[in-house]
Order: sequence, then structure tokens, then C-alpha cells
Amino acid sequence: MTLLTPRLAVDGQPWRRVVLGDGTTLDVRPLQRTDGPALAAAVASLSADSRYRRFLTPKPRLTDRELARLTDVDHHAREALVAVEPSTGEWVGVVRYAVFPHEPRVADVAVTVADSWQRRGVGTALLRVLVEHARREGIARLHATTFADNRAALRLLAARGFAVREARRDSVELALELAPAAA
Repeated sequence: MTLLTPRLAVDGQPWRRVVLGDGTTLDVRPLQRTDGPALAAAVASLSADSRYRRFLTPKPRLTDRELARLTDVDHHAREALVAVEPSTGEWVGVVRYAVFPHEPRVADVAVTVADSWQRRGVGTALLRVLVEHARREGIARLHATTFADNRAALRLLAARGFAVREARRDSVELALELAPAAA
């Protein structure tokens, strides 16, 4: 996977173009508040299993309240990035973090990839861009929680440097310590 330089901006935030291992090019851009309908459609298009693994509970659809919360990003303490297939505009993945209110330098991370795009490196590319952004924002640690049997998520997070902090019977908490961004 190749990460290319920023190419344009949405609300002052740069887009990135990434090239996956198979040569596929995707645009990665910041989520905007106006993306609610597209986000709802993307979540609805996921299989029931993918929605369950993303939200850690059965989730047939997003409520209006959940959609408002998920599109409420300031690109600092709350970030969300969307991977888009440039020729079709299809959303293929979303990655996000939200800083914990009681720990302003620690954020929770979530990654979602469309079923037909899984195992192609989309999650890896999105997580790489998000980690870079979090580092620039001064975030010191990223947390992720997944089901203990979600081998794909565990492999993805481990490959990006996340280490297991706590393993329970049903879930695993992982963390990635971030070095400060180079000046």
C-alpha cells in the first residue's frame, strides 16, 4: 500500500489518495456533517454480521440520534475519514476516533469496511491515515475494542502496532501508544 501526499481539502482538511496492494486507488477524505444520508446507506449495506462486529451489538440501522453523533466531527477531538472508490463514488470504508472526555490525549478507534472490500487492505490504509492524523493532533494513545473471535480485526490492529491490554471471554481491548509527530 502506498500513501500519497494530500491533494485537496474539505473544510480545510486534506484528502489523501491511497494505493492498495493490488493497485486499486482510493480517495480518503474527512467525513462531513452533510454525509449523514451516505453514512446511513453505507451502514445499511453492511451484512448483519459486519454491523454487529462494528457496533458490538445487533444494529439493523442507525437511529437519527446515532447518525447525528457519528457525523458530529471537529477533525481534532472527533475525526472520521471515508475511503471512496474514485470512479464510482462508492464508500468502501470509514475509520474514526473520538477522544475520551476524561482523557483528552486518549481516543477510541473504530474501523468499518464494506463487505465486498474486506481483506484488500482498505482497513490498513484507513488506519494508517488516521494514526498519522491522531499523532499530529497530539493524541498519545489509541484504544480499540473488538470481539475476541474477530480474527480479522485483531490481525489488522496487531499489524498496525496495537497491543492487547485486556482480554476477556468475549472481547479484547487493544492500545497503540503514539510517539509525538515529527516537527
